[in-house]
Amino acid sequence: MSRLGRAANRAADLLFLPPLDRLWRRRLHGKVLCLLYHRVDEPGRVPFLDSFGVPPIPPSALAAELGFLQRHGARFLTYADLRAGRFPTGSEFGVIVSFDDGLRCNYEEGMGVLDGLGIPAVFFQSTAMQAGGELVWEHALYWYGAHPTLALRLAELARQRLDLPADLEGEALIARLRDGTPVATVRELLSELGERWGTTDELVAAADRLYPSEAHLRRARDAGHEIGSHGHHHVPRCNISAAEFEQELIRSSAVLGRVLGQPPQSFSYPFNSHLPGDAEICGRHYLQVATVDAALVTPATPALDLPRFTWPGPHANRLRRRRWLCTGTLAWPGR
Repeated sequence: MSRLGRAANRAADLLFLPPLDRLWRRRLHGKVLCLLYHRVDEPGRVPFLDSFGVPPIPPSALAAELGFLQRHGARFLTYADLRAGRFPTGSEFGVIVSFDDGLRCNYEEGMGVLDGLGIPAVFFQSTAMQAGGELVWEHALYWYGAHPTLALRLAELARQRLDLPADLEGEALIARLRDGTPVATVRELLSELGERWGTTDELVAAADRLYPSEAHLRRARDAGHEIGSHGHHHVPRCNISAAEFEQELIRSSAVLGRVLGQPPQSFSYPFNSHLPGDAEICGRHYLQVATVDAALVTPATPALDLPRFTWPGPHANRLRRRRWLCTGTLAWPGR
């Protein structure tokens, strides 16, 4: 961003001074602001996720954000509430708090914040992320990418197998493998690395620390939170076939049905990756589908296309935080 752009962005923060709160609340009346978080944790606790994944929000920061909305009269809902027809009236606004992926810290640190404030939330769980298993392909990729010696081996093997540019490394390499390479190919690379360097036990230990147990999911359900599906292996739709995508939906629903006693009714796309016609596929297995397409939910919003706003990362100042919580975005107001 240019110096002029940064100055304009800072100036826009002034539109979110406390005296203007009423105007921003009025804009939300009769609508639902759906917020998405991925990892409630302190930075530095999981270095390989810090290196390549989305940044964590510390529990204190999450409490400050949700407490702000609570003090300003937010009506906190879940997708189950929307299915039951519970929608904010024209004089109130709703907020749905959601978490994607399904990391253990969300069920521990995150639930501690939620339960302390009395706020329900929706946990979209990737069902292959289970304690006692191995790291899913994405997290294994991050683990190797951040390893002090094996990161070089990953880069060498990827260049050999995929004919990648010699200077492609670090974050750029991880992004290419994650976002632009068939998942089956990435899994083959990871399997070969594991066999060569004997890392299976380390990946299992990392999964035990990172992923929830079945008891975590049941505790969240019993506390009044909704558990939705985030697919099984957390794969980008763009890198798998329609048939493979549907199998991800079916398998995840079956796992959650077994753990919780009934199948989930809501689903969110991993990586917000979806193609034309995917809503129809999802509709065969779920009643609601959440995207990250950055819009408010109204009574007319299709149930298979419910947009959310994703947490933009640490805020530069308190006004920037108010801006995100009042609009769901840090773009210029009104864009």
